Amino acid sequence: MKKILTLVLVAVMMTAISVTAFATGTTPTPPTGSIQITSPKTDPNAAKTTYEAYKIFDMTTDGNTNSTSGVYTAVAYTINAAWADFFSTGKPGAAYIVDTDTDPASLNAITVGGVKKYINITDSNVADFAKAAFAYAQTKPVAAATSIEVDQGAAEVKFTNLPLGYYMIYPKGASVQIEPSLVSLTNTSPNGTVKQKAEYPKLTKVADDISTEIGQKVTYTLSSNVPDTTGFKAYEFTFKDKTSEGLTYDGNGSVTVKIGGTTLTADTDYTFAASPAGGNDFELTINLLKAKAGTDPVEYEAKYAYNDLIEVTYTATVNATAVSKIDNNHATLTYHNDPKDDTKKETTPPVEVKTYSSKVVIDKVDGNSTTTKLPDAKFVLRAKTLGADKHESDLAAGKYYNYTSGSVSWVAVTNEDADALAANTDITIVTTNASGEAQFVGLEDGVYELIEVVAPNGYNRLTTPVEFTIAGSDSDVSKLTVTATVENKSGAQLPSTGGIGTTIFYVVGGILVLGAAVTLVSKKRMEE
Repeated sequence: MKKILTLVLVAVMMTAISVTAFATGTTPTPPTGSIQITSPKTDPNAAKTTYEAYKIFDMTTDGNTNSTSGVYTAVAYTINAAWADFFSTGKPGAAYIVDTDTDPASLNAITVGGVKKYINITDSNVADFAKAAFAYAQTKPVAAATSIEVDQGAAEVKFTNLPLGYYMIYPKGASVQIEPSLVSLTNTSPNGTVKQKAEYPKLTKVADDISTEIGQKVTYTLSSNVPDTTGFKAYEFTFKDKTSEGLTYDGNGSVTVKIGGTTLTADTDYTFAASPAGGNDFELTINLLKAKAGTDPVEYEAKYAYNDLIEVTYTATVNATAVSKIDNNHATLTYHNDPKDDTKKETTPPVEVKTYSSKVVIDKVDGNSTTTKLPDAKFVLRAKTLGADKHESDLAAGKYYNYTSGSVSWVAVTNEDADALAANTDITIVTTNASGEAQFVGLEDGVYELIEVVAPNGYNRLTTPVEFTIAGSDSDVSKLTVTATVENKSGAQLPSTGGIGTTIFYVVGGILVLGAAVTLVSKKRMEE
């Protein structure tokens, strides 16, 4: 491979940027060039993103140009003064400057202290070189040759008027999807384009249930990934979480932390803030670095494997204030974002998760005059079918609603006769008020049945259940209250087959007929 530093295509940048350097189609005008980052992924956690360009090698010329092409007739590489220590004996870059070329010759020449040497950067070791160079730049007093600050969401980032040389581009603070990369601006190809892959730490939050019942425990999971901590002397992840009014945090004992599937130990691998600020329920910090063995002064290395999944789970209980409302609870992630300054941190925007709980309101009315409201009707509630969510283990078709001590549960009943249900103390019975209203609260999505166990005075008791459906929404609070209009009609309750029924009328009628016959016979005998 001939002269890797002058190739048109080189893997770009320590921070996950890959580059294609190309001739622009017109004769460039040395000795300056440009690097353009196409489709940049700016920091979503900050208003501004800084892109840094580190110049590792300078390119010098003899000052003479070709009369036809306009390019310099002779160029040479030298080590940029800021990087001299990096390439010195015993330092990370020393192995990349060698005294002799390969056979066959393939390395670029470089002048070091007036002596001709060779740049030993090849396809097989360019990734290792980039890692070493990046780590050095973050831990040593090496300033970027230039930088650009752009707004969040910028569509283009471009470095211009760059002296020719060998560059490393870094979107400051990026620590996700890092791939070793570098870019060379040469005499004949001074302009390059860059496709950025580097990103910033992200936080996700999910709940195992969003349609909930009062008293239900909801499990929340906060997730991120282990970042690339190369060059950092301090790197912590701090998760902060705040539940809403309708949820009661179940305490630090409900929290589990895993990295790469391995469960961590509280107070050893992570810590809780004694008094979380900002009304947060908890503030949990994980140290992602450890001291590197045998280093003095102490150096640090990654404690966990890059990109391993970080999961923080906890539970919260739905309380009575959650009824017919949408609860928004949120979390944030704070992390170190500057290897050169341990005090600098950045926080993700809040990630929200919504939950809701519904209710049914019974509207009891006269069947002949629906404006007439009926008090003193008694109802029980039975689950018919469930939605996709089957979080509650005791919620099943055919079970009856019970609300005790601020918690909903479901009870199996053996005798479902209306009178037996009315006397059952294990289930909740509601009674309509003077406005004909009663309600069952804290329900999740599903199909339910209202069963009337006692009718209003002077009205017939319903003989079939009244079915209704709850299909709530985490964006429309009006869908969290379902009104079930239940009509009753007045009149004597007709007896069922097998009761005394009309028998009494036949008996009495028979007696009267028999009496009339006896009277008639007696009268005829007297006349005779």
